[in-house]
Amino acid sequence: MINSKTKYEATHEEIRELFDHHKVGKVADITPLGNGEFNAAYKVTCDDGNCYALKIAPPDDARVLTYEKNMMESEVLWYSKMHENTDILCPKVYVADYSKSIIKSNCFIMQMMEGEPLWAVNFSDHEYENVQKQKIGMLAKIHRITNDKYGYIQSGLHDTWYDALRSMAGNLVSDCKALGHETPDGEKFISFIDKHAEILREVPCRMVNFDLWDSNVLYKDGKICWIDPERGFWGDPVADFITLGSGQKAPLLSKLKELEIYNETADEKIVLSEETEIRYQIAVCLLALIEEVEKYVRYEPEEDNYIRNTKDAREMYDMAFDILSR
Repeated sequence: MINSKTKYEATHEEIRELFDHHKVGKVADITPLGNGEFNAAYKVTCDDGNCYALKIAPPDDARVLTYEKNMMESEVLWYSKMHENTDILCPKVYVADYSKSIIKSNCFIMQMMEGEPLWAVNFSDHEYENVQKQKIGMLAKIHRITNDKYGYIQSGLHDTWYDALRSMAGNLVSDCKALGHETPDGEKFISFIDKHAEILREVPCRMVNFDLWDSNVLYKDGKICWIDPERGFWGDPVADFITLGSGQKAPLLSKLKELEIYNETADEKIVLSEETEIRYQIAVCLLALIEEVEKYVRYEPEEDNYIRNTKDAREMYDMAFDILSR
């Protein structure tokens, strides 16, 4: 697993006791799993041959951002929302344990899904195009799931997307200051939220994943499976286009093909306009601020991921601020 300041290092004894306590099975093998940078994950094989994925939140004394507190409970909820409202392939959660009585952190046991992350598969052009269509179709499906309040479930919900963004950005700026750093870009972002308040107050409230990178989608036999939805929120569906096509450092204008594919199956079409571009750039700023601040709790300044976050955030801010200033 990737080294990270936030990961809980469970002992094999803890894992065996957890599985025994919940009568899942007698553990035969435990293997670290995945490339995530926040939670710890393990593949656990029982003596009956069944395999499970165990996911463990950071320990209580780990330094995490405000929106990351109790984030695991929201991940379990997002899985249930997808199972209840869509045909999206994603893991079933068998046990959610928030007691901290055995493993001293929130954890859950879920179905072990087969497949490789999209980035690890050597696709032909045709196969890749088909996979991207499936991925975009997933977003159209979750965007049919509605709510009447906006924001992170774990941080408190709000009446409008404007109010939610004000809180989400404000918490990140406060987190940054508490970590001993100033964020002029974060403060500037909040000023743009205020500038475009009228647009943001009219945004529909939908289930948004905001993290559908190729590392969070598994592929096997032509089908894809969605994992790790913990960074989701109730908010603007346009925000989910960040992970599509030309990525987070390109404007929505560059994603006409992805918009077309999305609109083929979406109940509510997303029409490219000055307003939707503003909404998209606001979401880009949110991701930039998250990357800027999270590096202080995850990495050391000399580490590659710290440098990556710094560079990514700068490029996203520069693009978004240019468009939002017009």
